Amino acid sequence: MASLTNSEMSTKDVELESGKAADPMEDTSTTHQQTMKMEDTNTKESPVANGDQDKQSDSKTILGRRVYILFAAVFVSTFLMALNGSIIATAIPKITTHFNSLKDIGWYGSAYLVATCAMQPLVGRIYTHFPTKYTYLTFASIFSIGSLVCATAPSSMALIIGRAVQGCGGAGVLNGAFAVIAASASKEDRPLLIGIAVSLTSIGTIIGPLIGGALTQDVSWRWCFYINLPPSGLVLCILLLLPIPEQIKKKPVLPNLRAIVTKELDLVGFAIFAPACIMFLLAMIWGGNQYRWDSSVIIGLFCGAFGAFAAFAAWEIFRGERAMIPPAIARNRLVIFGCFTSFLQIGALLSLSYYLPVWFQVVKDESPVMSGVMVLPTAIAQAIGSIAAGKLVQVIGYCTPWALFGCVLTSIGSGLMTTFTPSTGAGPWIGYQILAGTGRGSVVQMPITAIQNLLPPKEVSIATSQIFFWQYLGGAVFLAVAETIFTNSLRSSLRTYAPGVNPDTIIDVGAAAVRSSVSSGQLPGVLRAYNHAIVSTFYLAVGASSAAFLTSFGMGFQRLPKKESKQKPKANEA
Repeated sequence: MASLTNSEMSTKDVELESGKAADPMEDTSTTHQQTMKMEDTNTKESPVANGDQDKQSDSKTILGRRVYILFAAVFVSTFLMALNGSIIATAIPKITTHFNSLKDIGWYGSAYLVATCAMQPLVGRIYTHFPTKYTYLTFASIFSIGSLVCATAPSSMALIIGRAVQGCGGAGVLNGAFAVIAASASKEDRPLLIGIAVSLTSIGTIIGPLIGGALTQDVSWRWCFYINLPPSGLVLCILLLLPIPEQIKKKPVLPNLRAIVTKELDLVGFAIFAPACIMFLLAMIWGGNQYRWDSSVIIGLFCGAFGAFAAFAAWEIFRGERAMIPPAIARNRLVIFGCFTSFLQIGALLSLSYYLPVWFQVVKDESPVMSGVMVLPTAIAQAIGSIAAGKLVQVIGYCTPWALFGCVLTSIGSGLMTTFTPSTGAGPWIGYQILAGTGRGSVVQMPITAIQNLLPPKEVSIATSQIFFWQYLGGAVFLAVAETIFTNSLRSSLRTYAPGVNPDTIIDVGAAAVRSSVSSGQLPGVLRAYNHAIVSTFYLAVGASSAAFLTSFGMGFQRLPKKESKQKPKANEA
């Protein structure tokens, strides 16, 4: 409006200088025509850039107060998706007994992880070209169907298939949650909402074993999956009734369905990427467990994975902007270092989340349920840290400082955990968890927040899917490395602290039966060895968090866009 006023003034000055009289009616008509032309030009030239802020106003007009119901539904789905990634951990012993399927124990967790990870790049592409609402509903329905298959599974194979279906649906639910936030929330509100979503994801991941243990112990392991159905059904009903705005303009689906599927989704790229991802993750999951790291199976999987990844990279370069992961996005500095930071921090998180309950169960002699209660300081601190950091970014406008701050806290908290001994009291293990949890809550959401606010809207879903892929990849890689560290350290520590105990016996009986498998005279030495082995895995979290501090710098210090205040046009002075 200010520029328009200046234009009017310039026109009048020219007319006066040329000796023409300015007719009021003619001037009003001319001004109106100029205004309409300028508005029409702005609308045509920048439907996305200008529409991004207009879209936020439109979404509030369309949804009104219902926008909060929409966000609540999305948050519930996100929590359930995260919960199912870990809820099965404490139920696996009962499941293997029920199906007599000890040989399938690794698949119950890995089927979900592998499916979620492999689907991420394709999911990002789907959200870019298909309506957000119906895409989200489809993936949420797939997740619910997978939950039902798992809950009613008549065999171990059916359960594994159900977990894979859950993982495919969960990949779309997670990515879709942030797509809905990007489309329905203003840029100023996104950091806080992303913080809430990330905090719920963290809480779900951490308390999953606690809920799974309680359900398995008091009801049945099948309720680890039945529990998803009522809230999922409610969420589906809510999303069916509410409109969800689009962040970018998309082609009509039905007239262009064939072109979208064949030209835009890059199914050939997905057909190369998915096997590469599956082979790599299986090598990381099986290595050191079902097979030795130097076995032909593991070496073959790694070779196949790297060969397929090389072919995928070549294909994506050939496809260009229509690739599943466009090279321009893959080369973006924010995306690259955001992925590295997420890879390291989620790897550190899962390393601690997996072995800290084991420390409570074996070294502190707590039950599985009680060990889940004892890791609540991490979950609560991480939730508070995520929301607080989101609010601070909302106020101050920078992501990277909070990522650096979070990495420092996480490194300190994880480092202090390496001092744990069998005699460590409640004060230290609560305080150290609070430090690590608060730090991780501050950093994990920052790559997503930066991408949601700084990248062009058409690139947001694809870039966000990359963050999630690297998060899951980090979890798989670091858990495999942590398990190798734990096993090797336990063997060497047992030779030092309990030389009369066979290391293979202690490893084979599992954490739950350690105390009952040795004599009372051998137990103190075994506990010291176990404590040393678990603490050794915490050093991995320290190293990952410290490395994440360095990669966070690569995200840059660009300020998030501010809300433009609407200024009233000033009256022309005589």
